[in-house]
Amino acid sequence: MQSPPAIRSAFLPGLAATLCTLLAACATFPPASFPGGEGGNAPAQRPATATPGQRTGAVPAQPSGASASALEADARRAAPGDQATLQLRAARAWLQSGRPQEANRVLAALPPKLTPVQAIDRRVLEADLLLAAGDAQQAWQKMSLIPAPTGTPAEAQYLDSRMHIALAAGRPVEGVRAEIAAERLSSDAASRSRLRADLLKGLRNARQAGVKLEAEASPDSVVKGWLELGALSSTGASVGSAATAARWRAQYPGHPATDLLAEALPAPLPVASRLHRVALALPLTGPAAGFAQIVHNGFNFALQQLPPEGRPEVRLYDTGTMAVGDALRQARAEGADFIVGPLTRPEVDAAATAGAGIPMLALNYTTAGRAPGGFYQFALNPEDEARAVARRMLASGQRRGVTLVPTGEWGARVFAAFAQELQAGGGLIVAQGSYDPNGHDFGPQIRAVLATDQSYARRQRLQAIAGGKLEFEPRARADLDFVFAPGQAASVRLLRPQLRFQYAGNVPVYATADAFAVDGGVANQDLEGLVIPAMPWLVPGSTAQSLHDVAQAEAGGAPDDTSWQTGLYAFGYDACQLALALSGTSRTDVRIAGLTGLLSVDADGRIRREPLWARVARNGQPQVLPNGAVGPIPTGLPTAE
Repeated sequence: MQSPPAIRSAFLPGLAATLCTLLAACATFPPASFPGGEGGNAPAQRPATATPGQRTGAVPAQPSGASASALEADARRAAPGDQATLQLRAARAWLQSGRPQEANRVLAALPPKLTPVQAIDRRVLEADLLLAAGDAQQAWQKMSLIPAPTGTPAEAQYLDSRMHIALAAGRPVEGVRAEIAAERLSSDAASRSRLRADLLKGLRNARQAGVKLEAEASPDSVVKGWLELGALSSTGASVGSAATAARWRAQYPGHPATDLLAEALPAPLPVASRLHRVALALPLTGPAAGFAQIVHNGFNFALQQLPPEGRPEVRLYDTGTMAVGDALRQARAEGADFIVGPLTRPEVDAAATAGAGIPMLALNYTTAGRAPGGFYQFALNPEDEARAVARRMLASGQRRGVTLVPTGEWGARVFAAFAQELQAGGGLIVAQGSYDPNGHDFGPQIRAVLATDQSYARRQRLQAIAGGKLEFEPRARADLDFVFAPGQAASVRLLRPQLRFQYAGNVPVYATADAFAVDGGVANQDLEGLVIPAMPWLVPGSTAQSLHDVAQAEAGGAPDDTSWQTGLYAFGYDACQLALALSGTSRTDVRIAGLTGLLSVDADGRIRREPLWARVARNGQPQVLPNGAVGPIPTGLPTAE
């Protein structure tokens, strides 16, 4: 079947390739918020493990441009008294770059006699390595036995590691105390603000991972305030409640987290009474009708979460049977306050040209990019996800890597967006390759970008000289921080195991959301370790879980209807949220914890979507990653129970 030319959905079961063509033209988030409505939160089964050494806060930054290998080289040239300090810095740099094996190697090479501060540095690094390997409890046991190096240069790193390890191990009181102590080392307001924001993120991650944040666990009012705010900012009942924020502020006057209230408890979206009639323009007949219906269903599900007295009237306009310009004129004549749609790129181009005279949220991007004032653009766009992947890598300190993208127009667009964002942030693509998405053996392409083909060539030359077979283990290039391998689910499920086979098993591998299909079943186990930008709606145990359960219950009478499981359904839901927000406030104030990600509006009227980050576990299910940088690949990923 030929796909219509302009609509895309992430994760639509069984139709990933078609949807990529159609919508062409997935950190934790708080629950989706609605005026008068409630989101939800369902904790994950196992606490998430934070990655040490990749955080904002009091940790001293490495010198600009310093690399782990350069620090090791400096250590070899340094005076004996300085060598251990440089080796310890090199070990942490290896850990920050996602290569714990190298960090362990450097630690093993430390001299037997260390100063007291160096010995503490080493023990903290060992605890961080345990956390990076996924063993938060053992990391905490080790960390809790390390004496605080008060008044030494090691104190800031000690407190930062202690905070993150404690939160990952389900000990939030100890985590908060570590942050409070770290604040005393901060010399300026900006660094204290970064520490506080980092703690709030950590508490949210812990809460989402199933850790109970109970204010009664501590008699200290500052600790109590942090725990209560962390719990409130992770629950749908309190997000968007001005009364909740006021009660917290009154209970904890002068609390250091007061400046974070706007982020922790976002102001409620505008009451829908300002929006009386919405025109929903979708191609309900024609080749895109199936996709349009799913968007409509998601939009309608969102509408039902509003109280009846604040619910606007919605009128449908079928752009499959009437010209876009005619639909817009009719909607305006019939008193619409706001237009949502149209959906396909040709329709959106026509709408931008025709103009509506009233605010409009187009459900795709225009070909020209820019649009007239009052014309907002919202899309599930693989290029946006590729840019988000690049930003995530840079935040992780992962600046050098290789790419493997599918041949064709889709792959070219995704690669161009990724490369532009990575290089703008100082990253470097050291090798670039492409693969046939219809193929099955990607070995030659993988060997070329990993440079293992050079190892094979050396073996052949040596065997020719020696006149016999040699014991041989190829080596991938050692300067890689990442592999970016976007593609459709069927291709990436073949590609990921072959990357492991070619000795890239410990290098973080990223893809766009299309690489994971909800209906993939046991085949998704082949994606183990893959990091993807995901929608909260599609990750088990995310903050969207309670709404997901409601949608599932409502679909109980129609077991064949699985449209509510898809990315397009979440897209329609968020389109409703955005219409309400954009109709009642300045666009610069819009910040929505949506089912597709964290939504805001840029200066050009485009909706910016920051996804939730997930790593595919051994059982083939995506598991939420902390909101910070992606760390090393554990040797044994936990399996959700």
